Amino acid sequence: MFEVLIAILAYGLAGLTLKVGDDLLDETDKSRSAWLPLAISGFLFGFLMSRSSWDLVLMVSILLGVLVSGKVNRPQFGIGFVTLALVLWVRGIPPIADLYQWVILLAMLFLASAVDEIGNNWADKSRLSLASLFFQYRFTLKVIALLLSIIWQEFLFAAFGIWIFDFGYEIAGRLLRDYYV
Repeated sequence: MFEVLIAILAYGLAGLTLKVGDDLLDETDKSRSAWLPLAISGFLFGFLMSRSSWDLVLMVSILLGVLVSGKVNRPQFGIGFVTLALVLWVRGIPPIADLYQWVILLAMLFLASAVDEIGNNWADKSRLSLASLFFQYRFTLKVIALLLSIIWQEFLFAAFGIWIFDFGYEIAGRLLRDYYV
């Protein structure tokens, strides 16, 4: 039970620290301050990725989605990747029971993540429709993850994890907009 609470907290804090670091880079002139939250986010990503193959597939799909969409666009993100790699080196990569199914799941989650990132770019420009609201809050990956957990029941915790991650991400965005930026 304690491990589950730690994982829930890690998902929320991973989203929160990622958004803090990203907004310090994009919304303020405090790019030097972004190193710490991005390092913490990388640590939390690594921790979650090392928990189970289900958390690993979710977090890898998120990373691939942001990499392909060009969202990793500043050198400060490098510290997150370094800490992520260090955590995986120390804790190890969890065993993947069925690589074929894992890759299929990764492909579907990656496509959902990429659609979210591309849709989010579009939503930033046109906030007039229900579709822009859907993409503004990146619902594609969250909904697809829950639907995929019907097929892969062991994925359910990670599917809820993305909702917790995005909750932390949105909380950070609101706090930074209201009190800092």
